Amino acid sequence: MRFVELVVNPDEGWSRFGRAAADDQRVTREAIHQLELMDDGSVVMLYELSGDHDTIHDLLVEHFDAKGSEISEVAGNVLVYAHHDPSPTVDGLLRIPRELGVVVDTPLEFTRDGGIRLTLVGDEADIRQAIAAIPESVHHTVERTGEYQPEQERLFAELTDRQQEILLTALEMGYYEQPRRATYEDLAGELGCTKTTVGEHLRKAEEKVLTGIAPD
Repeated sequence: MRFVELVVNPDEGWSRFGRAAADDQRVTREAIHQLELMDDGSVVMLYELSGDHDTIHDLLVEHFDAKGSEISEVAGNVLVYAHHDPSPTVDGLLRIPRELGVVVDTPLEFTRDGGIRLTLVGDEADIRQAIAAIPESVHHTVERTGEYQPEQERLFAELTDRQQEILLTALEMGYYEQPRRATYEDLAGELGCTKTTVGEHLRKAEEKVLTGIAPD
C-alpha cells in the first residue's frame, strides 16, 4: 500500500470563512480532523482553530454558511463541527477519493500559506489517477511518497537505525518503567557502547517522538 503527501491550495481559497480566518492575525487554522462528502453533496467536518475565541465565533457567524454547527473548546483550542455546502472546487476535490478508491488520511494540516497538507493512501495507480484529477485551478505540490505506515510507525521510522535500536533496548530493559529497572550503564553494557552514546541517542529519539505527538 502506497501513500503520497501533498499540499493543495485552490486559487479561490477554501471558503469565505477560510479566507476571513487567514486574513485575521488573531486566528490560526490548525487542522481538519474529519471531512466527509455526503450523498446530497453537502459536507460534514470537524475543524480545529486556535486564537481569540470571540474572534473565531464572530468569523463563523459572519462568514460560515452552515446548515448546522456546534462549537466546543478542547485543550485551549476551538473545535467546530459543521454541516455545510462546499464550493464547486472543494466539491470536485472531495469527489476524487470517492470515485478513484483512495483514502484521505487525517488530520489535514494547514500550511502557512493557506494550503492543506494531506496524505492519500491506496494503490499506486489509483493515487496517480487521483493526483492527475486535481483541477487546474488547484495548485498542488507532492512532498513525500512511499510505503504507507500508520502514524506511530511513520514516527518511529523517522529515527535513525541506532536511535531505534537504543530506544527499543531501553524499553525492553525497563528504563522507562517506574521504578526504573535499567540505567544508562546497563544499556551501554547491553549495546556495547558508552553511557554518553546511550544518553545522546536517547535524548534525540525522545525529542523526535515527543515533538511528533505533542500538539503545536
